[in-house]
Amino acid sequence: MRLTGVKMVLSDPKKFDKFIKTKRLEGDKPYSIPKIVRLKNPVKRMEYDDMIVYKLRPSETTGEQTSDRKQVLHLHGGGYILQPHKRHWHFLDKLVRRTGWEITMPIYPKIPHHSYEESFPKVLSLYKDMLKETAPEDIVLLGESSGGGFVLALAQLLKKEGLPQPGRLILISPWLDATVSDPDIAVFDKKDPLLAQHGLKGLGELWAGSDDPKNELASPINGDLQGLAPITLFTGTHDILLPDARNLKEKAEKLGVDIAYHEYPNMTHCFPLYPIPEADKALEQLISTVES
Repeated sequence: MRLTGVKMVLSDPKKFDKFIKTKRLEGDKPYSIPKIVRLKNPVKRMEYDDMIVYKLRPSETTGEQTSDRKQVLHLHGGGYILQPHKRHWHFLDKLVRRTGWEITMPIYPKIPHHSYEESFPKVLSLYKDMLKETAPEDIVLLGESSGGGFVLALAQLLKKEGLPQPGRLILISPWLDATVSDPDIAVFDKKDPLLAQHGLKGLGELWAGSDDPKNELASPINGDLQGLAPITLFTGTHDILLPDARNLKEKAEKLGVDIAYHEYPNMTHCFPLYPIPEADKALEQLISTVES
């Protein structure tokens, strides 16, 4: 599904139902990097717990990873149903070139064939293995859209499991409430050229599986923020998910949780991934936050 057609599919009940039906019929296809993608840094494909995992390294890196390099665990967006798009790859490639960080991106199980109950254990196990080689303060959890919600929920799960928090959580246009039930969502639905409330609600229900979509692993806005790593959040005023980003900011500040909140005027969903000046500014803020 082309990104330009996402709004149409998500806003039309018949088109949305047809899209989900098609996905079910297609089966759980293995993922490969789109042929159109051209990367300047080497990427390694691995198998981990029956899950494809990609690792991007700086082009000058040889041999094993060094202990002083930041390790980024990236959970990509796509409504928990779409695989990484070319913009994901170009964004990550640019981030690696600018920083020298190493990025690990799992192709976690997706709806409609799987739910969060199958995805979390695999990603949690991957994080545990990263801890064996990297100090927690040198790990960054990064995610955009649904991946941003996944990152926050994973951090909450780490706390419950008694595992160390990473150095920072970076959330780009995060989807924090699978029910998309904030009253202001309808207002921003009209401004957002990409996403729509109807389809998001349906995707959220599929991600939750047999559970209530309000549960904190599907909707981390409902989870406990205390004791989590510092949060950096990027959002825009033309993003349907802005109300919950603001809700998270307010909740974090009331609890005294460290949050660096960046709200860009007139910017749409996941704008830092696009080739625009505002994205360059956001990238510099992202890097500065991690390296400071």
